[in-house]
Amino acid sequence: MKRLLLAGLGALALTACQATDQSDAGPAAAGSTDAQQQPARIAGVPVALLVPPARPTQRGERLGDDDLRQLLIGNTIKQVDDQYWAYFAAGGQLRGLLVNLTEIGYYTLNAGTLCKVWPTWATGMQLCYQVISLGDQRYRFTGLGVDSFDVVVSRGNPQAL
Repeated sequence: MKRLLLAGLGALALTACQATDQSDAGPAAAGSTDAQQQPARIAGVPVALLVPPARPTQRGERLGDDDLRQLLIGNTIKQVDDQYWAYFAAGGQLRGLLVNLTEIGYYTLNAGTLCKVWPTWATGMQLCYQVISLGDQRYRFTGLGVDSFDVVVSRGNPQAL
């Protein structure tokens, strides 16, 4: 039953992502002759809401604990190719939104590794990641024994999680 539910959610998320990707195209795709203009959104998030890196990082650089704290705590990640959001509250609480389902979990940062636990979504299993800078305010959560995914980081809690 859970697998069927997750498969349905995945299909729904894919459909939503396709619509989001179309809106990311920006003014150039809408018929503007100025192809140099930057898109107003990245992964569906307004560029003005994105959190700039705390310090310059090289593409492919792994973020350490200080970088992760400054980037994530009090802010929200949005998965680039899915309708997944997660707000990193101070004190280790994590609040998530996947399509229209919400969850409250927790996270830890230790030795440049971010671990998170979702009681229902991941049946309480700890999922751990190293975070790599991709440049252009995008980051890859490189899974340690789990799937990796790309995110952008929004200021604050725009989804009111």
